[in-house]
Order: sequence, then structure tokens, then C-alpha cells
Amino acid sequence: MKAVESLLPTFTIGGTLPSYLTKLYFLSTVITSPSVRGALGTIRQIEQGSKTAVKKRKREIAAKKDNKHDMLPEMLDINADRGEKIKFTFEDINVESFGAIFAGADTTAIAINSLLYHLMRNPVAHEKATAEIDTAVANSTISMPVAYAEAIKLPYLRACINEGMRRHPTIGLTMPRVVPTESATISGFHFAPGYRVGINPAVVQYDKDVFGSDAEVFNPNTWFKADTSRIEKTMLVFGAGARMCLGKNVRPSFAIFS
Repeated sequence: MKAVESLLPTFTIGGTLPSYLTKLYFLSTVITSPSVRGALGTIRQIEQGSKTAVKKRKREIAAKKDNKHDMLPEMLDINADRGEKIKFTFEDINVESFGAIFAGADTTAIAINSLLYHLMRNPVAHEKATAEIDTAVANSTISMPVAYAEAIKLPYLRACINEGMRRHPTIGLTMPRVVPTESATISGFHFAPGYRVGINPAVVQYDKDVFGSDAEVFNPNTWFKADTSRIEKTMLVFGAGARMCLGKNVRPSFAIFS
């Protein structure tokens, strides 16, 4: 986590600079920052550790000594069944596994911290969420440890998680898209081909026209409105469209388990 946190500011700035400055910025940062150089070494160790773990799990799955139901067996099946056809190699599995650690660790921690922070600052919401969980435990509608399929049936807990991610999105960048060759007109503004445009979730998720006049307040009841379709479309914490974050259905599960 320390290595990831050391690198995130560098990657954030580098990712928002014009492309012709990105390589120069990264190179100068590596040269001038001992913490970044050290973090890069740690990241390489994490990458190697990820590869070792994938190989170990592959052997255990083949020997039927692993019955975990997660993404890795699915990826291994895809690689075995049609990997050559869709060009999904074993190295791609290593990259995805490493990416889940690097890209998912800090962002998941931010989501959990936001949820716990706002619940602690809102005794009413905390009491209501706790009561819902206690009732589910008493009624034996959730097991210990709780399964994701059980936890998502707790509506107030889900609302708290969504509201926590709305109030403090884990990615405070525009997540830009490149305007295609035919150009684009967005909200009455014309953008020429090649321009980068994007929307920052840390801005749009505070839109009072969408989330109400109390958009700057932690309010899980927002998610119990008769029609939440517009709210859900405006939640960009995981991005949107074809490049939406693959962790969309994973990160909330960690928040539930916490």
C-alpha cells in the first residue's frame, strides 16, 4: 500500500498531462524522487509475487485442491477454451491479476474509508445500518462470514455504500475520452476530432439537479427515491461505457464484508 500511495500522485499527474509531456515527466520524477524509485522496485516485487500466486493457484485448480469461486478460474477457463482465438494468453491473466492488486487496493481502501467515515459522523445512519445487519443476523438471512449474495439484499447498507462512494469517489479525475474523427457535440458544445473530453465524478456527483439540494450531505435516503435511474447514470465513480472499471461489482463487496 505504501508503494502504491507513493506512485499514485506521479501517475495521476502524468495521466493528466498532454501526451507529449508524459514520458518526460515520468523520467524526471524517477530521476529526482528516491521514494518513487523505491516504490517502483516494490511494485516489481508485487508483480512477481502475483505471477507466483497465479501459477500456484493454477496447479491447485488442476489438482482439484482449489474450489474458490473468483475471477482467476474464470480467466483460466477462457484461456483454455478460446484463448488462442481471442488472443487471451496466460501472460494476460498475470497482467489482470497484478492489475487487480495495483489498481484495486488503494481504490477499495478509499471506498471503505469513506463509508466508515460518514457512518461515524452520522449516528442516525450508523444506527439504522447496524440495526438492519443485526436483524438479518437474528433472522438467519445472512451467514457468517456474510456472502455477497446475501449482503446485497440489505437495502439500507447498499444505500450507505453507494452514498459513501458518491460523496468521496475514489478517482477524482476526468477519465478522458478522445473525440472520434467525426467530431462530437456535447451539451451544445462542439469538439473537434482528437480532443480529450471527460467528466470528473468528484464534480458531477455533487450535482444538485440530480442528487437534490442536500447533495453535499451524506444522505443514504437519496437512494430510496421512486426513480433512481438518473442518479445511477450520474454515478461515475467506476467510469462509464465500454471502458467502465471491471471492479464495479467487486469493490462494493469488499465494503460490505468490512
